[in-house]
Amino acid sequence: MFEVDQHIGRNLARRVQVIAVDDSGPIQTITVIGLADEYFTLPLRAQPFGLSGVPPVGSVGYLFAANGRLDQAFLMGMEHPDFRPRDLASGACQMYGKAGQSITHDELGNTIIKAAPGKTVSINPTS
Repeated sequence: MFEVDQHIGRNLARRVQVIAVDDSGPIQTITVIGLADEYFTLPLRAQPFGLSGVPPVGSVGYLFAANGRLDQAFLMGMEHPDFRPRDLASGACQMYGKAGQSITHDELGNTIIKAAPGKTVSINPTS
């Protein structure tokens, strides 16, 4: 047993920045840099079923080390400050990509699907 295991409530959180992402295998691997040039390559990023994304290099989020142990670390909240939607109304949500495409559910119950500038929205494409 590790000494830190005796203190189950002791967790560790660090703000980190994405420097590389490998999405080629069954588990997405992200390399991040933290405080004092600490580098971590982690095979676990919290993503809900049915929604998958690859955060761009430069995205910022949090590394959580369960029980204070870095071998149990996971990432959450990978957002890039240049691409994150701003000024959404209370109760609205938006799924977005870095090219400017988005699906917005506004506060009034409307759903707005928007292609990136100069691109198209395709529903059930044949190719």
